[in-house]
Amino acid sequence: MNLSHNDGPGTESSGFNGPGLDGAAALMSSLCLVHCLLLPLAFALSPVLAVGLADELLHGPVWVHWLLIALAAPVSIYALWRGAGQRGIRLPWILAALGFTLMAAGALAHDRGPIEPILTVIGGVIVAYAHWRNWKARKAA
Repeated sequence: MNLSHNDGPGTESSGFNGPGLDGAAALMSSLCLVHCLLLPLAFALSPVLAVGLADELLHGPVWVHWLLIALAAPVSIYALWRGAGQRGIRLPWILAALGFTLMAAGALAHDRGPIEPILTVIGGVIVAYAHWRNWKARKAA
């Protein structure tokens, strides 16, 4: 993956900026989304595995949520700082903060029914949208 970005002729820059970093950050923050949506589906489609499995196996241990948040947050902060932060644009920061707050609330609601995946999925989508907005703002500048 190419993490450098060229804003146009004569404006080539180096380092971790451009759509690659926002894409990587959005992907990392969406891992909880994939975990919440695909893992239960995989178990449901596999009767041998689904029958008699504890909820812990279906949703995974709570530390997985915290690990994914801990991996995604620094990449997101750096990507937003390189984009929206350097241009004084606040919306991507606000969206990302909301999304990570919802993902953390989902982790705190572990084993409390459907609220966990609902919060995590909504949070992951919001963070991914924040990075899309960040990328669009950087591209427009």
